[in-house]
Amino acid sequence: MIDPAVRRAALIATCVTLPIVVIVLLVLGTPGKSTPTSAGTGKVLAPISVAAPPSNTAADAPCTSLLSDLPISIPTSNGTLGGRVVHSSSTFITAWGNPAIVLRCGVPRPAALTVNSGAFVFGIDGVNFFESKTGAEFVYTAIDRAAYIEVSVPKSYAQPPLGPIADAIAKALPQVCVTEQTGQPTPDPAKLCTHRK
Repeated sequence: MIDPAVRRAALIATCVTLPIVVIVLLVLGTPGKSTPTSAGTGKVLAPISVAAPPSNTAADAPCTSLLSDLPISIPTSNGTLGGRVVHSSSTFITAWGNPAIVLRCGVPRPAALTVNSGAFVFGIDGVNFFESKTGAEFVYTAIDRAAYIEVSVPKSYAQPPLGPIADAIAKALPQVCVTEQTGQPTPDPAKLCTHRK
C-alpha cells in the first residue's frame, strides 16, 4: 500500500507540472504540426476568411473525396506555397500561399459557361477548366467532375499553379462529361460539359 504522504506529494507534483507542460505546448506549438508560413520568409500567414458556396448536398460526397487528395503545399517557379488556415462556414475550402490561391468545392455552375464558351475551356492533366476573370484574380472552374470546383488565382501569379490541383481532382473524382476538341468529331451534345447543369 502506498504511503498517504507519498501519494499526496505525487499529486502536488502532478498539479504543478501539468499546467507548466500545457503552457509550454501552447507557446511552442504542438510537435509534428506546422504553422503555415509565407514562402521563403518564414513569416506566419494570417488566417483568411472565404465565403462558402451555396449549400449543395449533391456536392458533399465528391468534395469530401477531393479534400483528402489535395496537396498540402504547391510548388511554383517562385517557391513553394504552403497551406493557409481558412475561416468559413464550409469545410470544402482550401487555400495556399500569399496572396492566397483559394479552392472552393461545390460551387454553382459558372453563369458564363454556355454552349458557345468552348474558347474559355482548357485541359490540364486531364481536367477541363473554364476560365473567367473577376477583379484582381482569374477564376478557373473544373467543369467535368461530379461537383464544380473553383480555383481563384490572384493575377500576381505569372503562371497559375493548377497542375498539382488538377492532379488531385483527377485522382479523386472521375470525369462526368467531355469538351469539344478542335479537329475531333463533335461528341454527343448530351455528353458535353457545356450542356450540363
